[in-house]
Amino acid sequence: MRRRLLPSSKSILSRRLAVADLLLAFLAPGVAFLLRDAPFSPEVHLEPYAIYIGAATGFSALFCIQFRVADGLPKFFSFHDAIQIAKASACAVTATTILVFTLTRLESIPRSIPPIHFLALTAALIGARLLFRTVLHRQEVAAVSDVPHDKERGVIIVGAGRLAWFYIRLLDTFAADNRRVVAILDENRTLHGRSIFGHVIMGDTGEATPLLDDLSQHGVDVHGFVICERERDKALELFDRLQTLCLERGLELEILAEQIGVYSREQEEIVADDHSIKEAPASGSNGYFTVKRLVERVLAAVLMLAFSPLFALAGLLVRIDLGAPVIFWQRRIGRNGRPIYIYKFKSMRNAVDASGRRLQDAERLTPVGRFLRATRFDELPQLFNVVMGDMALIGPRPLLLVDQPAEHSLRLSIAPGLTGWAQIHGGKLVTAGEKNALDEWYVRNASLRLDVAIVLRTLVIVLTGDRRNEGGLSAALALALQDKSQELCDDNNNVVRAPSAF
Repeated sequence: MRRRLLPSSKSILSRRLAVADLLLAFLAPGVAFLLRDAPFSPEVHLEPYAIYIGAATGFSALFCIQFRVADGLPKFFSFHDAIQIAKASACAVTATTILVFTLTRLESIPRSIPPIHFLALTAALIGARLLFRTVLHRQEVAAVSDVPHDKERGVIIVGAGRLAWFYIRLLDTFAADNRRVVAILDENRTLHGRSIFGHVIMGDTGEATPLLDDLSQHGVDVHGFVICERERDKALELFDRLQTLCLERGLELEILAEQIGVYSREQEEIVADDHSIKEAPASGSNGYFTVKRLVERVLAAVLMLAFSPLFALAGLLVRIDLGAPVIFWQRRIGRNGRPIYIYKFKSMRNAVDASGRRLQDAERLTPVGRFLRATRFDELPQLFNVVMGDMALIGPRPLLLVDQPAEHSLRLSIAPGLTGWAQIHGGKLVTAGEKNALDEWYVRNASLRLDVAIVLRTLVIVLTGDRRNEGGLSAALALALQDKSQELCDDNNNVVRAPSAF
């Protein structure tokens, strides 16, 4: 899903429905009935079947658009595209079954029809794409096979990982530099005898010399080795093993990751201390965070069900006032500096109007948007982020990259939250430095009692608005100052705990 995320003003442009998919959506329920040997005798009323086929076609078209099934190019059909098709089929069949059961109680329709319908629709959509991809692949192979044999440059791949898969696919598709894979070597003996796109793994680097001799006797010319190892140290180790052999026989020796710019042998080692994230203090709070994450994910799922009427109301208001899409995403920095995507109800118009004029924030914000922001309803979709594990109910708010502290902060050692210590001490009224100090104070002092207090104070703030809490802010800043002073005095990681601000 994340591969297909688009800005909210552009996401609507990618939603389309292929004619072939619509035809398959219409045929799939009929195929399901035929496979089930459903009765179509004159005595049987055909209305339930017609209703099922009509509903199935409509819902299939709707969910194919929703899951962007037609966006993927059949030429490059992948496992991710297959998953999207399965999701769309499952939703379409479920919605069809619910609607038809409501209207007809599934009279005359066998109960096995929905699962057969799901399999037929999924198989048809995936099969059509695989067939198209196979035809195109054969055309590409035929084009590659036109390269004269006397101009082919045989290469031996070293490393049977993802890079090797990518490189072999590249050569098989484009015959780059007239290269052709003649063998694969890998240090993992359990892979020996297996193959990638029909190219067999014939041994490890220790067998490179006899392999070259054997290939030569069979008239196979080898021009060099290509090391397809992602990890730099392993690639350099393999390079050292083969370098002498290649010099003796005049063979080329390359590291693919260097060629495509992943790294270079001259790359300097990065000092971990300058780029690492501060670790959370060695206190009882670490175990608390582990339990907290599990409990919050379950609680978030319950809240999503409980707040489903609010989700529907907010979505309807946004759809009427601002149009589609109802929900948009923002890229933020999460735990350990990992990028995450958080979801919100749209509360502002698009940044550019229909004529291309860039709008000011005052023009973009609508009364519905102000209401959603004031009540925090726009944050409800982030419960999904909590369920997925990207966020927590309580923790430091996730920041945009431009708002992130210059140096890696302790706040990144835990999952970001829907609300937190900084939000109940001023929220938007505190500076970035003050917010960072408050968040670090929370990480060092987190407890069940503190989290309950944050939840209760958040409810008050929703009703009364943001207010600066100077007492708690002073305590957090004092702890941050002590931490800085201690870092200057010594180089240990002991944590000095300030008096509680709660």
